[in-house]
Amino acid sequence: MLDTATATIATGDLVVGLTVTMTVCTALMIWVGLLGRASRATLLWTFAFGLGLLAAYALLATGAAGADVLLHPVGLGFLCGMPALVWSGLRAAQGKRPYAWIGFLQSAASVVILLLTTNADAGFAVFRWLFFASAIGAVLGAIEVLRGVYRGSRFGMPLVVAAGTLLLLSAIGAAGTVAGSNTATDLFFVRGIVIALTIYAICATVSVLFLSNRRPGARDALEALDAYLPEWAMRAIVRERLLRARDRREQSWSFVDLRLDDATDLREATGEATFSAMTRRFEGIVAAVFPAEADLCRVTPGHVTVFASQPVGAVREFVRSILNEVSVPDDQAPTGLRITASAGIVTVDVTTDTYEKLAAAAAAQTAAAQEAGGDRWRRADADLSAS
Repeated sequence: MLDTATATIATGDLVVGLTVTMTVCTALMIWVGLLGRASRATLLWTFAFGLGLLAAYALLATGAAGADVLLHPVGLGFLCGMPALVWSGLRAAQGKRPYAWIGFLQSAASVVILLLTTNADAGFAVFRWLFFASAIGAVLGAIEVLRGVYRGSRFGMPLVVAAGTLLLLSAIGAAGTVAGSNTATDLFFVRGIVIALTIYAICATVSVLFLSNRRPGARDALEALDAYLPEWAMRAIVRERLLRARDRREQSWSFVDLRLDDATDLREATGEATFSAMTRRFEGIVAAVFPAEADLCRVTPGHVTVFASQPVGAVREFVRSILNEVSVPDDQAPTGLRITASAGIVTVDVTTDTYEKLAAAAAAQTAAAQEAGGDRWRRADADLSAS
């Protein structure tokens, strides 16, 4: 038999530890993450830790009211959506569709389901499966940091390890619903969950803060690079090239903004995998047409910029070739939709132009080309457009 007094003290210690951890992690996420580098990703991560904080205080409140928070862990339902929101933030940080509603819905549904089933005979079995669903969200977050722009970064490893721990514990819990359980094993399982979620919160805080605020070292930067530069690197390179071109009085430079037409609609209509295939083909065409000395930048999927030491006449021909090739139906394409792209071309004045000015001017011309029907280019210093 379990010592009730000892169990109560242990439970209180665990809940207090969870509350302190969630309070500190939420404060760090707001201060260093949201206020330090405001973005959709840091906002979603702040919401995620807000759910964790809400769960911790719900456990404190129900415990203070005399409820057994181990045998009736309704408050932990708020935490079930936290890993999914962390995953959503990781997707948002990479310019992908975040699906943030999944985390909020998972938390709300978990609380309602636990509230309705906590006193039923199968109540604890339901709790185990809800926790297993929460661990799936943690695994999705781990997968996100193991691929894409985060691949190879050491900063994502704490999140991966914590997600693996949650998955292992949830699998044991789900297996327990089949093998059978008793009060002792149920209590032990909830204690393990509280400890695992506390560890997950710490690891997630470390990972997402570094991933959102890091200044990449050589290994992170080099392993993440392909034919396209990230925007922060493109900004630095363009600034450096403009300074040298200004000293040499070179004027044969051009800046190009290229985008898939109706990219948002295409992503929603075809799905993430198909849209990724479209953007890979688009980026491959751009990389193949422009000469190797041109600097290419991936702003977001389906949106690239080019800084080339070429006169505008030559760049115009490159752009025409790209738009024509993009619009040609691809036999290997996973969709039969016609894909087109538009472009904005800016002639660079090395004496006055900056990266920000060039990017804004080229983007404005691309937007004008898309508003005119797409599948065309426009020059910043001309009223002509071509399709």
